[in-house]
Amino acid sequence: MQRFLLFITLAFVAVGNLSAVTLEEILAKNLQARGGKAKLEAIKTYTVDGTMTMAQGMDLSFTQAMKRPLKFRMDMSFQGMSMITAFDGSVAWSKNPMAGNKVEKAPESEVKRMAEQADLDGVLVNSKDKGYKLELVGPEDIDGSTAYKIKVTDKDNEVSHIFIDAVTWLEVMWSKSLSMMGQEADVEIMMSNYQEVGGVQMAMLMEIRSEGQTVMSMSYSNPKVNLPIPDERFAYPGEQPDAKETPKKK
Repeated sequence: MQRFLLFITLAFVAVGNLSAVTLEEILAKNLQARGGKAKLEAIKTYTVDGTMTMAQGMDLSFTQAMKRPLKFRMDMSFQGMSMITAFDGSVAWSKNPMAGNKVEKAPESEVKRMAEQADLDGVLVNSKDKGYKLELVGPEDIDGSTAYKIKVTDKDNEVSHIFIDAVTWLEVMWSKSLSMMGQEADVEIMMSNYQEVGGVQMAMLMEIRSEGQTVMSMSYSNPKVNLPIPDERFAYPGEQPDAKETPKKK
């Protein structure tokens, strides 16, 4: 009986400690767990290889490159075809062989998503300067582990939620609305298999879930930091003439 009462007492203390933690403490612990602000800011470029696995069993290989400030590029290959999606800091663009291999600018909604993806520090670092409002919702169970749920409201009043593990203090999930196959869907992005890269913890596995089912997973490998990458690698190439057209002679 005494052991049972002790167990109940410890359980209440644990719950009380979970409730007592503040948003500022969670953000500080998350930044420290990732490696600290100095180590994070020391990373100027980040490159990584990966494999994207779709629910239908289709695999795509890719390379991903990021550079401060807010530059991103992903080169994907599938069955001999190459596809590019990129962001140069202001323009999001793509080159898709299934769309005639033309370089096309992305819509404004895609620009916003790409800017988020190009942020090496992430939403939780300097959030106010980036126009985000953060609110602590409270502890929640994520796949059997306790995580702190943080409500994120951006400058367009769009809401998403980031979950920070109560033990590792690393991000384990981001729930938000994404455009998938031309339609908006509420998804959960699960982050795991963290590895230290350049003194910073990086997630080497991301799974996208929708309605409880994994629809896509991205496994990363061969991460490298601070390799020289020219800005031209991300730059929008501009409008390209039709391949059938021949230049006029002067």
